[in-house]
Amino acid sequence: MFKWFKKNNNSKSENGNAPDFSKIDSNKKAIGLFKKGELAEIHLMPLEFGGEDSPMNILYVPEFVKVFKQKFDKMIEELLADGKKLNYSAEPEYKGKSFIPSKLKINVTGDSEFSETINIW
Repeated sequence: MFKWFKKNNNSKSENGNAPDFSKIDSNKKAIGLFKKGELAEIHLMPLEFGGEDSPMNILYVPEFVKVFKQKFDKMIEELLADGKKLNYSAEPEYKGKSFIPSKLKINVTGDSEFSETINIW
């Protein structure tokens, strides 16, 4: 479905269907894939919500994760614009020594409460 999965043979798992980022075991390797256009950069805590543009707030993920998170964050932004009082947290989960998260869990609490998990690999 996602072209990204098909174009990068080095990042596929043994079954060939899903990416495998187990060998991306340093931030330098993740940044290298980002510079090649194979990964996208996202902010764990969006800058619009007070997140900092610093390495501690940056993740490198496949493009589909960036698109999904942007849509989710836009929905939260609209709720905030409507006057909702919300708390936002995003927590990555990792497999092994990989610097690419395997999941990203986003939780919203306050006037509205819900959570979303983005399965990455």
